[in-house]
Amino acid sequence: MAFYAALGVGSLIALSGPAHRPAVATTNQPQPDSVALASKLVGKWSGTRFESNSTTGQKYTMQWKKDTTGALVGTISMPSGSSYATRVVWSSDTGFITESAPHKSAKLGEKVVTRTLSHFKGDSLTGTFEARPMTYKGQSETGRFSARKG
Repeated sequence: MAFYAALGVGSLIALSGPAHRPAVATTNQPQPDSVALASKLVGKWSGTRFESNSTTGQKYTMQWKKDTTGALVGTISMPSGSSYATRVVWSSDTGFITESAPHKSAKLGEKVVTRTLSHFKGDSLTGTFEARPMTYKGQSETGRFSARKG
């Protein structure tokens, strides 16, 4: 009986005070490390992407900036003239993950969302990408890329 009483008191203490509850973010402020990421990422990048199991690369450019909320947003452009918007959804001191707005994949012939995992390597970026269709039909497009600033 003493055990249950102690358990009940401990539960009340744990649940009673706001000091024991995690803080909830109420603003859309950029993550603290986004300032460091922005100093490395903002600007124009030129690169080459390779689809999985392919040695033929496709050129592209990325233009990165901070928007009015402090978020890092970019535009990916292909030589054909097609382009799409993307944004950083997670970052650390060595890399970041992006997610694009829906856009049409020339290879798959349908709308996709592209996610990338990018790592800084000196003054370059390297990483992988996956373009998944908005309606899954068993196909996605994957590959790797590299880019240099300037």
